[in-house]
Amino acid sequence: MRRIDGKWGWVWENDEDHPWLLDPSGPFIETEDWVDQQIATLRAAGYEPTTRDEDDDYLDDYRKVFGDDVWFLERGRGAIPISDNGCGMTGWLIIVGPHRGELRDRDCAVNPPFEPYVDANGNHHTFRSWYLEWLEQRERTAR
Repeated sequence: MRRIDGKWGWVWENDEDHPWLLDPSGPFIETEDWVDQQIATLRAAGYEPTTRDEDDDYLDDYRKVFGDDVWFLERGRGAIPISDNGCGMTGWLIIVGPHRGELRDRDCAVNPPFEPYVDANGNHHTFRSWYLEWLEQRERTAR
């Protein structure tokens, strides 16, 4: 995390040309609503969506209309990447909307859903509950 042109952003592997600027304006789009949001955004730009790809939905259409980065920024709007778990797996903190404070898991290599982190009882983790569970596990390991 660092400040870039007066805004906070996440910089992957020191690539300051392509930062993930934090956008709390939201909304964070739940997986089941994501395709509808893409279609609405493309139509609002005067473009009729044409090609829905199984992995990326309307990525090619987004690139034609908005350029390379907008699809990815829209997909993560209202969420902050908080961890790189390796092999394209990332952890996200939702910062706006009804799921504010929850943690989600995502495989960034494709367009899967943002899956909620859950505890042993199946409850959605907040940052607090996830962090406390992590601390407890580390404490048990250290004994």
